[in-house]
Amino acid sequence: MFKNKITLGVLSLAFGLANAQMDSLKMNIDLRTRAELDNGARTLIPKGKSAETTVLSRARVGIDYYYKNLEVYLSAQDVRTWGETASNTGKNQNFTIHEAWAKYQFSGQFSLKLGKQILSYDNERLLGTLDWMMQGRSFETLKGIYTLSPNSKIEAAITYNNDDNDTNDLSEKEIYSISEGGEITKSLQVLHYQFTGNNKFQFSAIALNNILQNPSGTHYDMLTMGINAKKYFENIGFFGSAYYQTGKNTSAQTKSAYQFSINSDFLIHPKINIVAGTEWLSGRSYDTYSGENRSFSPLYGTNHLHNGFMDYFYFGTSHFNGFGLNDYYLKSTFKFNSNSIITGNLHIFTTNGKLGENNLEKKYSSYLGSELDLILIQKFWKVITVNLGHSFMFASDSMKVLKNVSEPKDLQTWTWLALKIAPNFKLK
Repeated sequence: MFKNKITLGVLSLAFGLANAQMDSLKMNIDLRTRAELDNGARTLIPKGKSAETTVLSRARVGIDYYYKNLEVYLSAQDVRTWGETASNTGKNQNFTIHEAWAKYQFSGQFSLKLGKQILSYDNERLLGTLDWMMQGRSFETLKGIYTLSPNSKIEAAITYNNDDNDTNDLSEKEIYSISEGGEITKSLQVLHYQFTGNNKFQFSAIALNNILQNPSGTHYDMLTMGINAKKYFENIGFFGSAYYQTGKNTSAQTKSAYQFSINSDFLIHPKINIVAGTEWLSGRSYDTYSGENRSFSPLYGTNHLHNGFMDYFYFGTSHFNGFGLNDYYLKSTFKFNSNSIITGNLHIFTTNGKLGENNLEKKYSSYLGSELDLILIQKFWKVITVNLGHSFMFASDSMKVLKNVSEPKDLQTWTWLALKIAPNFKLK
């Protein structure tokens, strides 16, 4: 009993001293559950195959600690598909550390951030959180942040990738073999500039260099440069982006690719807005020389935000280094009130490159199909959000060729229901 009292006293004293030095301690919780009825998501479902029902979940907890010029953040998560492990399993392979970083503010203008962290820039075309996927995306990174003015800043980030498997190394070189976005990136370097002006004007520029490693151990540089701009004039806004990729990819192909997008946002009513636009991502044609690569790679972007919610393009390894994509879209949002929103998005897809001819020497059409996405968003209080989504894919014969599904179902659909509970609170 006496020992227990001493132990309790020591713990209480330690906790008290720690609290005495804390400037702030915050916590956030992110609980998500999503049920999906897959009748043609991500690829065409063939005739005779039943729709698949899957339930996914994420439980993420984050703690943010501040002391003087130091900030330390840690978030851990359990991500799983319901039923993928036995109810009495002794090991949890789904538990991971999502973020673990420290940031130190050296001055009012300059800070360094070191550790596992999220890299997200602009509209997440090249680098994004991938938050639609339950596991998200984060990088082991050293990042510097320099504030030029209250309206502008520059960020520079660098990663270095390796594994602890020495058996696959060459005698003179370490081999790294993890492929993401269709490439094996040994190191990633990012330089990003952002400016926010008056009247909702935004401009940014990014340079992203991938040091890629061929399976033979040879390294290549693939550089992506781009700009984004946004400007509103009363009830209408314009957005545009342009990127160019050069260098060589992992397969030592010469890279020459581009992305271009432009759209207009019409604020028709305080409760209604419509966005009309297009995005082109370059791709190869059937007769492109094998040593060339004309396919723009979104790399670590969150493509779910761009080319349809059914994720037919640039999902996992799908469509990377392929025929490219032209996306013509019309998006609408209607707000019943501050807590109830319905959105409807229509996409028309074509290939950027030429698919070639069939066995009868007839050219394949560049038209791939059309997608309609409908979502109802309902918020409850401050921390609960329920989403109900339903999507249709009206695929063409060219999509059948692209997805290598000769006899798909007449109608491809995807339905999902998601619950998100995300409280944030201050402990001290």
